[in-house]
Amino acid sequence: MRKPERRLLHQVVEVARGTLKDMEWRDVPQSMHRVVQSTGRRLPAPLEKRLLKELVDNEWLREQAAGDFDGSEESDDPHEQAAALFLLRPDGWADRLEGIRRDLRDAWNSERIEHYQRRIGELESDLKKWKRDARLANRKAEDAERDADRRVEQAWEEARSTVEPELIDTCDGLRRENRRLARRLEKTGAELEETGQRLAEARDDLERERRIEHAPPARSSTLNVWADMDAVEAARQLDEVVQAFFPGPAPIKAEPVPAAEEPLVLPSGVAPDSRQAVEWLIELDRPFTLLVDGYNVTAKMYPPDRFSLPEIRDRLQNDLAELKVRAKGCPRITVVWDSALATETSAETLPNGIEVRYTREGWKADDELIDLAGALGASAAVVSSDRAVREGAQRAGSLGLWSEALTTWALNG
Repeated sequence: MRKPERRLLHQVVEVARGTLKDMEWRDVPQSMHRVVQSTGRRLPAPLEKRLLKELVDNEWLREQAAGDFDGSEESDDPHEQAAALFLLRPDGWADRLEGIRRDLRDAWNSERIEHYQRRIGELESDLKKWKRDARLANRKAEDAERDADRRVEQAWEEARSTVEPELIDTCDGLRRENRRLARRLEKTGAELEETGQRLAEARDDLERERRIEHAPPARSSTLNVWADMDAVEAARQLDEVVQAFFPGPAPIKAEPVPAAEEPLVLPSGVAPDSRQAVEWLIELDRPFTLLVDGYNVTAKMYPPDRFSLPEIRDRLQNDLAELKVRAKGCPRITVVWDSALATETSAETLPNGIEVRYTREGWKADDELIDLAGALGASAAVVSSDRAVREGAQRAGSLGLWSEALTTWALNG
């Protein structure tokens, strides 16, 4: 979130913080606990973003904050006007708020452009000055070098006029010898470098001969693929062979529910990202279908290097089996995993009653969940922290829950 956009909704954040701090602790949504516990004068950017998102998703909390707001949408202050539009939400509020945000963003961009243009001008001026100084320094260096050469020649001329001829001849001979030795040293350095390269090549040839001498005996002409393969890789390929001959049950299609089925609606005060949302589903005395975004949930529970391991998938499926046993309404539970190996979406029902789906190549779990929700309609609950998935499920009449609700229940249930 850019600075002008944060400043635009600063009044919303401050009003909502006051509302949350005035609440009884048991009424504060779980996702807002860290916001309430923050004592700084300015809420850190991640918590501020979380608070604004909660106000978008939680209509009850937004209404509480709107009751504590005393501003007006007709104010001349764009920040107060934006806060009133965000909280009170009159007709056309979204377009008007976007217009205010766009105007502030354009003004902020214009200021930044002017600032950088001024800075570029200053840097170009400094660059010209440095170039002039560099040219002047080069000229001074060249003049100093010429003056030094002139003084050396002048000194030699004076020396020749005052020093005995034999001594001058000796000095000239020493200068010539010095130049000769310098040329010889340069030639010797080049020869030494070439010798070093040849020595490195000889060492490489020797090492290659040693590897050939100590190489293992040649294998027999009979190819044994399984003997040379890693045990885990061999097991995986055997599974693929078995799957090719015995592909298992055909994909299970979602069975639509009657149009008269009442939609699933969380009770007042139960947040869609809380453990209480899952416990409410368990106590629900009616059939429903729970659709779970597998990797989206495990990514919330385990480190990035572990959440996609097979044992982690099994652990989540076991947690879902426990939920199925404890639920009063005998729900149907389907967990969807992303896969890049299958050419078609496959599904199987585990012995514990959990339906497992693996998407086909190029088809994401998000797409599968939205399609399933569209077929199941009002009797489905979709678990995902992906906003697009939840909104797609809600458009189909399904209940959208956050992955945090299921992870909190599984880790503490």
